[in-house]
Amino acid sequence: MNDAVDTAGPEAPTDRALVPRLVRLDRDTAEVALLRTAVSRHRLAPGQSRFTGLPVATLPAADADPARVPFAIVLGPVEDAADARAAAVGFGVLDRALRTRDMVAEPQRAVLLRAYYVTPQWQGRGLGRASCSAPLLDRLITEIAPHADRVVLCVNVGNHAALRVYEAAGYTATGRVISGDAGPQHVMSRPLSTGAHPAPLPRHERTENTL
Repeated sequence: MNDAVDTAGPEAPTDRALVPRLVRLDRDTAEVALLRTAVSRHRLAPGQSRFTGLPVATLPAADADPARVPFAIVLGPVEDAADARAAAVGFGVLDRALRTRDMVAEPQRAVLLRAYYVTPQWQGRGLGRASCSAPLLDRLITEIAPHADRVVLCVNVGNHAALRVYEAAGYTATGRVISGDAGPQHVMSRPLSTGAHPAPLPRHERTENTL
């Protein structure tokens, strides 16, 4: 589900400061419109594309689900379409409606990171680790899910490179393994650095975990 991160890939450009920011794609701004078009054109290497969905499918799915918040991993300013294509170096979706105990003991206090990747030309440069760890991801989760105190993700058991990236970002294997389209997946999680956590609001049970 979340395997295309920071593994070895083509050499990335060197003229952009490697300080990413996370931009929510559920907002109505000119920058968001440009970034939505840019990420919808992303492609992954053949060996990675089977592990995670791309925004051409996962962005519409997130738009249709109020519990999901898509975001772009962005390097540099976005003033026009060319900027957006150069600046959009990755994508992910935060799912606030994690309700199955197959992944975590207290799903009402967890947020699921899904459909997450860094584009091939920017892999291997620390962007995956930076954008799925504190403070960047934690700030975004605080904004959209103040009740959460933990972030959860799933990674294919055979993707050792991705496992190392997530471990470096502070995630640990929970010991749980779930089935996925590309085979079994380790469930990993880490606590959030988000301060106080109010009581979560009750939501309907949901067990679907695709896209």
